[in-house]
Amino acid sequence: MERMSRKFAYRGLTLVELMITLVILSVTVTMATPAMQQLVQGSRLRTETSRLLHAINLARSEAVFRNTPVSLCPSAMATSGMPDCGGELADGWIVFTNRNRDTVVDADSDEVLGAFESVPPGYRLTNLAGTRAADELITYLPDGSSRRNLSLLICPPAGHRARPWSVVLNTVGRARAARDEGRCPAGGA
Repeated sequence: MERMSRKFAYRGLTLVELMITLVILSVTVTMATPAMQQLVQGSRLRTETSRLLHAINLARSEAVFRNTPVSLCPSAMATSGMPDCGGELADGWIVFTNRNRDTVVDADSDEVLGAFESVPPGYRLTNLAGTRAADELITYLPDGSSRRNLSLLICPPAGHRARPWSVVLNTVGRARAARDEGRCPAGGA
Protein backbone atom coordinates (compact mmCIF):
# COMPACT_ATOMS: atom_id res chain seq x y z
CA MET A 1 0.00 0.00 0.00
CA GLU A 2 2.78 2.34 0.79
CA ARG A 3 4.36 1.78 -2.60
CA MET A 4 1.21 3.07 -4.36
CA SER A 5 1.02 6.30 -2.36
CA ARG A 6 4.65 7.15 -3.23
CA LYS A 7 3.95 6.63 -6.88
CA PHE A 8 1.17 9.25 -6.89
CA ALA A 9 3.07 11.67 -4.62
CA TYR A 10 5.72 12.28 -7.31
CA ARG A 11 3.39 12.60 -10.25
CA GLY A 12 3.81 15.85 -12.29
CA LEU A 13 1.48 17.79 -14.60
CA THR A 14 0.14 16.28 -17.75
CA LEU A 15 0.54 18.07 -21.06
CA VAL A 16 -3.17 18.95 -21.12
CA GLU A 17 -3.02 20.49 -17.63
CA LEU A 18 0.06 22.50 -18.60
CA MET A 19 -1.60 23.79 -21.80
CA ILE A 20 -4.75 24.83 -19.91
CA THR A 21 -2.61 26.69 -17.37
CA LEU A 22 -0.72 28.52 -20.15
CA VAL A 23 -3.96 29.51 -21.91
CA ILE A 24 -5.41 30.90 -18.67
CA LEU A 25 -2.17 32.78 -17.96
CA SER A 26 -2.00 34.30 -21.45
CA VAL A 27 -5.64 35.43 -21.34
CA THR A 28 -5.07 37.03 -17.94
CA VAL A 29 -1.96 38.89 -19.13
CA THR A 30 -3.73 40.04 -22.29
CA MET A 31 -6.63 41.42 -20.29
CA ALA A 32 -4.44 43.13 -17.68
CA THR A 33 -1.96 44.87 -20.04
CA PRO A 34 -4.15 47.87 -21.06
CA ALA A 35 -5.14 48.52 -17.45
CA MET A 36 -1.50 48.37 -16.38
CA GLN A 37 -0.48 50.82 -19.13
CA GLN A 38 -3.17 53.24 -18.01
CA LEU A 39 -1.96 52.91 -14.43
CA VAL A 40 1.63 53.69 -15.48
CA GLN A 41 0.54 56.70 -17.57
CA GLY A 42 -1.55 58.04 -14.69
CA SER A 43 1.38 57.66 -12.33
CA ARG A 44 3.71 59.52 -14.70
CA LEU A 45 1.20 62.35 -15.06
CA ARG A 46 0.92 62.66 -11.28
CA THR A 47 4.71 62.68 -10.96
CA GLU A 48 5.08 65.48 -13.52
CA THR A 49 2.32 67.45 -11.79
CA SER A 50 4.12 67.05 -8.47
CA ARG A 51 7.42 68.21 -9.98
CA LEU A 52 5.83 71.37 -11.38
CA LEU A 53 3.94 72.01 -8.15
CA HIS A 54 7.17 71.56 -6.17
CA ALA A 55 8.96 74.15 -8.35
CA ILE A 56 6.11 76.64 -7.97
CA ASN A 57 6.04 76.17 -4.19
CA LEU A 58 9.84 76.56 -4.12
CA ALA A 59 9.54 79.89 -5.95
CA ARG A 60 6.87 81.12 -3.55
CA SER A 61 8.66 80.09 -0.36
CA GLU A 62 12.01 81.48 -1.53
CA ALA A 63 10.38 84.81 -2.45
CA VAL A 64 9.06 85.13 1.09
CA PHE A 65 12.24 83.81 2.72
CA ARG A 66 14.62 86.02 0.70
CA ASN A 67 12.26 89.03 0.63
CA THR A 68 12.81 89.42 -3.11
CA PRO A 69 10.89 88.45 -6.25
CA VAL A 70 11.50 84.87 -7.40
CA SER A 71 10.46 83.58 -10.82
CA LEU A 72 9.88 80.29 -12.57
CA CYS A 73 10.46 80.32 -16.32
CA PRO A 74 10.78 77.78 -19.15
CA SER A 75 14.41 76.76 -19.58
CA ALA A 76 16.44 73.79 -20.75
CA MET A 77 19.16 74.57 -18.18
CA ALA A 78 19.00 71.06 -16.70
CA THR A 79 20.43 69.69 -19.96
CA SER A 80 22.20 72.71 -21.50
CA GLY A 81 23.72 74.23 -18.36
CA MET A 82 22.77 77.73 -19.57
CA PRO A 83 20.41 79.72 -17.31
CA ASP A 84 18.26 81.16 -20.12
CA CYS A 85 14.52 81.76 -20.06
CA GLY A 86 12.82 80.73 -23.26
CA GLY A 87 10.95 77.98 -25.01
CA GLU A 88 8.20 75.99 -23.34
CA LEU A 89 7.79 74.60 -19.83
CA ALA A 90 7.68 71.11 -21.36
CA ASP A 91 11.40 71.58 -22.19
CA GLY A 92 12.21 72.12 -18.49
CA TRP A 93 12.14 75.08 -16.13
CA ILE A 94 14.25 77.00 -13.65
CA VAL A 95 13.50 78.87 -10.44
CA PHE A 96 15.64 81.97 -9.87
CA THR A 97 15.74 85.19 -7.87
CA ASN A 98 14.51 87.94 -10.16
CA ARG A 99 15.04 91.38 -8.65
CA ASN A 100 13.93 93.29 -11.75
CA ARG A 101 11.08 90.85 -12.63
CA ASP A 102 12.08 90.27 -16.24
CA THR A 103 12.76 87.14 -18.32
CA VAL A 104 16.56 87.43 -18.05
CA VAL A 105 18.69 85.68 -15.44
CA ASP A 106 21.15 88.48 -14.62
CA ALA A 107 24.55 87.04 -13.70
CA ASP A 108 25.36 89.88 -11.28
CA SER A 109 22.10 90.03 -9.31
CA ASP A 110 20.06 86.84 -9.85
CA GLU A 111 20.67 83.37 -8.46
CA VAL A 112 19.36 80.11 -9.91
CA LEU A 113 17.67 78.17 -7.10
CA GLY A 114 16.67 75.08 -9.04
CA ALA A 115 16.79 73.58 -12.53
CA PHE A 116 14.20 70.99 -13.53
CA GLU A 117 14.35 68.54 -16.43
CA SER A 118 11.84 68.40 -19.26
CA VAL A 119 8.70 66.32 -19.12
CA PRO A 120 8.99 62.83 -20.69
CA PRO A 121 8.68 62.63 -24.49
CA GLY A 122 5.09 62.82 -25.70
CA TYR A 123 3.73 64.55 -22.59
CA ARG A 124 2.52 68.12 -23.02
CA LEU A 125 2.20 71.20 -20.82
CA THR A 126 -0.48 73.57 -22.11
CA ASN A 127 -2.89 76.23 -20.99
CA LEU A 128 -6.13 74.97 -19.46
CA ALA A 129 -7.99 75.10 -22.79
CA GLY A 130 -5.24 73.08 -24.48
CA THR A 131 -4.89 75.71 -27.22
CA ARG A 132 -1.22 76.66 -26.73
CA ALA A 133 1.93 75.46 -25.04
CA ALA A 134 2.73 76.79 -21.56
CA ASP A 135 5.59 79.27 -21.89
CA GLU A 136 4.89 82.00 -19.35
CA LEU A 137 7.04 83.48 -16.62
CA ILE A 138 5.58 83.00 -13.13
CA THR A 139 6.85 85.54 -10.60
CA TYR A 140 6.25 85.54 -6.86
CA LEU A 141 6.61 88.74 -4.87
CA PRO A 142 8.11 88.97 -1.36
CA ASP A 143 4.63 88.79 0.18
CA GLY A 144 4.13 85.34 -1.43
CA SER A 145 1.58 86.48 -3.98
CA SER A 146 1.74 86.04 -7.72
CA ARG A 147 -0.97 88.62 -8.41
CA ARG A 148 -2.38 86.51 -11.24
CA ASN A 149 -4.55 83.50 -11.90
CA LEU A 150 -2.99 80.78 -14.02
CA SER A 151 -3.84 77.18 -14.85
CA LEU A 152 -1.45 74.76 -16.53
CA LEU A 153 -2.53 71.41 -17.93
CA ILE A 154 -0.32 68.32 -18.09
CA CYS A 155 -1.47 65.92 -20.82
CA PRO A 156 -0.50 62.32 -21.57
CA PRO A 157 0.96 61.28 -24.93
CA ALA A 158 -1.47 61.03 -27.84
CA GLY A 159 -3.48 57.83 -27.81
CA HIS A 160 -3.30 57.24 -24.06
CA ARG A 161 -6.43 57.31 -21.98
CA ALA A 162 -4.99 58.63 -18.71
CA ARG A 163 -6.88 61.64 -17.36
CA PRO A 164 -4.95 64.95 -17.39
CA TRP A 165 -3.80 66.83 -14.32
CA SER A 166 -3.61 70.59 -13.91
CA VAL A 167 -1.75 73.00 -11.66
CA VAL A 168 -3.89 75.96 -10.65
CA LEU A 169 -2.48 79.22 -9.24
CA ASN A 170 -4.68 81.85 -7.64
CA THR A 171 -3.89 85.55 -7.21
CA VAL A 172 -2.67 85.18 -3.64
CA GLY A 173 -0.09 82.67 -4.85
CA ARG A 174 -1.48 79.36 -3.64
CA ALA A 175 -0.91 76.53 -6.08
CA ARG A 176 -2.84 73.28 -6.12
CA ALA A 177 -3.11 70.17 -8.26
CA ALA A 178 -6.47 69.25 -9.76
CA ARG A 179 -7.72 66.46 -11.97
CA ASP A 180 -9.90 66.76 -15.08
CA GLU A 181 -10.14 70.57 -15.01
CA GLY A 182 -8.94 71.13 -18.55
CA ARG A 183 -9.01 69.76 -22.05
CA CYS A 184 -5.96 68.26 -23.71
CA PRO A 185 -5.24 69.17 -27.33
CA ALA A 186 -6.69 66.96 -30.05
CA GLY A 187 -4.99 63.59 -30.12
CA GLY A 188 -4.52 63.53 -26.32
CA ALA A 189 -6.69 62.34 -23.46
